[in-house]
Amino acid sequence: MPLFETLADVVRPRPPDAARSGAVARPPPGSQDRFLAFAFASADLLVETDIDGVIGFATGAFRSRFGRPAQDYVGLRITALFAATDHETLEISLAMVRQNGRIAPMQLGLADSAHSPVSVGAFLLQNPQQNARLSFSIGPLPADLGSQQSGPPTIADPRGFSRIAELALRQGSSGGLSLLEVRNWAEIRETMSGADRSALEARIGDALAGGAQGGTAGALADGRFGVVADGIDLANLMQLLERALHSSPAAGHAVITGTQIALTPGTMPAPQAVRALRYALGRFADGGQDATNAIGAEMGFAGILACAGQHAACMRETLEARRFRLLYQPIVRLSDRSVHHFEALIRPYASIDMPSAAPQDFVSFAEAVGLSEVLDWAVLETALAALDETTDICVAVNMSGLSMQNPAYRQQLLTRLNAVRSAAGKNAPSRLMIELTETAEINDLAAAASTMEQLRSVGVPVCLDDFGAGVAVFRYLRAFGVDHVKLDGDYVRAACKTRRDRALVASMVELAATAGASVVAEMIETEEQAQAMRDMGVQFAQGWLFGKPGRLPGGR
Repeated sequence: MPLFETLADVVRPRPPDAARSGAVARPPPGSQDRFLAFAFASADLLVETDIDGVIGFATGAFRSRFGRPAQDYVGLRITALFAATDHETLEISLAMVRQNGRIAPMQLGLADSAHSPVSVGAFLLQNPQQNARLSFSIGPLPADLGSQQSGPPTIADPRGFSRIAELALRQGSSGGLSLLEVRNWAEIRETMSGADRSALEARIGDALAGGAQGGTAGALADGRFGVVADGIDLANLMQLLERALHSSPAAGHAVITGTQIALTPGTMPAPQAVRALRYALGRFADGGQDATNAIGAEMGFAGILACAGQHAACMRETLEARRFRLLYQPIVRLSDRSVHHFEALIRPYASIDMPSAAPQDFVSFAEAVGLSEVLDWAVLETALAALDETTDICVAVNMSGLSMQNPAYRQQLLTRLNAVRSAAGKNAPSRLMIELTETAEINDLAAAASTMEQLRSVGVPVCLDDFGAGVAVFRYLRAFGVDHVKLDGDYVRAACKTRRDRALVASMVELAATAGASVVAEMIETEEQAQAMRDMGVQFAQGWLFGKPGRLPGGR
């Protein structure tokens, strides 16, 4: 593949109308010689960005790679060049670049139809006369880098796929979400050996990933799959799935159904549409296409919310009447396995008036119909009541960014905790921890940061949940003073598999330490995972290895 379409692309300034968002499409003064020198290096794409990753100059084989000229990318963030599954990896590296001065070569997938693996590295350029800049070199994988891992899976897991779908919706993607179900999958599985089943699942993954045409395919549950991509033909996807299934004699009688949801919120606020999407994906994973049809998914997000609205009053009554229980899972110190605190996890009681009693569906439904504050308050009050019956135990409660962005809710929270402090003594609130979720929903950062400082001033620690699971969380780590961050379980599992992922987790731990926060690793299930986290400097851990959710010791 040629390094440049023409050498003139390097030395010829771009026309003024090629600029986007105030960025220039030509290299900054003095940079032409630098990029000419790069022409002799093994790179396909050369990109210069500001410190936040916004492209100011781009050249190289853009047409060959993406079918678009380099100037089309000026003004976009560097993440636009890479597959959505690698955005988080790149964001972590960008967050660390001021400290490290460079981004060491790593393997990422391009945002082309094949998600072509490439080597990506960057240096931080600082000049007293200019703003700090990053120079990226993107090219073929060297042999030693390519041997570090076997490459990304052809199909994403449920959590990864959900995050990518949400990212596409937040970014105003013109694409769509296709959901496909093999209705008799359980029957097919029973007739196959483990090896044959694994081979068939691999063929299904390859077929759907190929059909995604630059998008992302995911497995949401056994026999239930999703694809997020622009301009996808659902009928073609179903044919690809059928061919993969029919490659196995045991699956020749497979029954396949599919539906599509446009990833456009329309007039609906984006946060509400994200909640509706999350709720729809949960229902599909749990009950297949029949379940998504039952909640109005065929009519898009407006249909989902219209259908959910019918149950909103029941949800509010359920929360206000406390028709749920809290279970508590221990978080331990990795140094000696002693319990540091417990996380409160909601478990709703089954009801014929509610669509689902599955915890994540219950939470997603409450958020979709605008009841996140009611949910968070009910959990908070229930946890405070449980703490009244115990001594020397700290409990973390989840609190959504949807709640924390509301000034009235923030004030109500501070008033309640100050009342607890006055009634029970100065140190009483220190037995409570706030675990902040959905930080991407917080609009007024200054006000939210002030609230968190007030929480900490009365002895209430703050933890950022799902650290690494969303690109925005790295900005919030800098904006908020927090005591802990909780490392997303996907990274925990990956860190035990590849050198790249271990290095990635180590960088995240280092970033947290720089911000003065300790790290909690979630979803620890094996001694290997626990030891790996400890070796990388993680202080705390949560998972079945240390205890399943249950009753709070000495209390409810």
